[in-house]
Amino acid sequence: PPPVPPDAARILAPMVDASDLPFRLLCRRYGSDVCYTPMIHAKMFTTQPRYRAKFWRSAEFPLDGLRPGEDRPLVAQFCGNDPAVMLAAALIVQDGVDAVDINCGCPQNIARRGSYGAYLLERGGGDELVDVVRTMASGLDVPLCVKVRILPSGLEDSIALYTRLIDAGAALLTVHGRTRHQRGRDTGECDWDAIAEIVRRLGHRVPIIANGGIGNMEDARECLKHTGADGIMSSEAVLEYPPAFLPSPVDGRRAGPGRLRIAREYVDLVARFPPEEGGQGSGTKCVKAHLHRMLHPDLQEEPRLRDAVDACQAHTEFAAVLDAVEDHHARTEHDVDDEELSWYMRHRKIVEGGMTMAEYTLQRDTAKALELDETTGGCMISMFGDSEW
Repeated sequence: PPPVPPDAARILAPMVDASDLPFRLLCRRYGSDVCYTPMIHAKMFTTQPRYRAKFWRSAEFPLDGLRPGEDRPLVAQFCGNDPAVMLAAALIVQDGVDAVDINCGCPQNIARRGSYGAYLLERGGGDELVDVVRTMASGLDVPLCVKVRILPSGLEDSIALYTRLIDAGAALLTVHGRTRHQRGRDTGECDWDAIAEIVRRLGHRVPIIANGGIGNMEDARECLKHTGADGIMSSEAVLEYPPAFLPSPVDGRRAGPGRLRIAREYVDLVARFPPEEGGQGSGTKCVKAHLHRMLHPDLQEEPRLRDAVDACQAHTEFAAVLDAVEDHHARTEHDVDDEELSWYMRHRKIVEGGMTMAEYTLQRDTAKALELDETTGGCMISMFGDSEW
């Protein structure tokens, strides 16, 4: 396969409860050129020292054992809508990062309630975001980036707003080729055509990074060829398989290690930078979430393994769970060469009846729950209405 252009960046996306320090270090081993911090709430970061300690280690909160440059290049991402607060938060970290980013991509309801993320793109016709960008860009010594989605009102409105962001001082745009409505079961296809048009019209002014629809290195090559972007950013595929940026052999098999080895490497890094010390934000909750994604097929096949992960109360307990997964692999004659993405495909892989894997699983589990006697079953159906659910 044709190589990825040497100057095309491979970037680990900012992810709440996921872009923790150990995971960033793991991804750097396997091809990620640039990593982002988790999304950080600017107001809480500036006003709550304990919250700040979860995400950032300064002279006030030192992080022992991290070698100089080991977690670089690094971009710190903040969410919020107050220009002064956003600048104050960024000033705290600017000496320890290579750039600062504004989150204008989060589509979750919590972002809607807080008027940040993808919803900030639409507030005041974009005026509020432009003010934030102008204030931060003029007050920082490092580049300011903005991660955006396509506006629900269309591509032309999106490009008009992105132009204003660049005029206000944005030095790089990462474009997720979906609207805020496209999430969960409604994720849908990423619009690489839209990203290509954005690159065509704005790529001469600032670097444009393509985000969305990147499941492996073959996808990355195709995306770069299709869009002409300066790099690609991935989140969910890398969450399940951090070596996703490694080039795959011609036969399509994985180039990197199996999922259990990857999980062990991650847990070893967690031991080096424990949840209460490594700037992971949510501690063991974060570690559990990673293992659920990395080992998704195993935990789906064997519920006791899933329960064992959930029962862990300290980072020292995870190694024993991975030993149990290894035993499961031995009993089932697991072949690493047969592994493929599972958790990443839950909203993408179409099975019978045109349903995604997640929808099929929900229907299957619901059907099992309704395998009751006729009277009880009839009562439950009457509670939920007809069968169109």
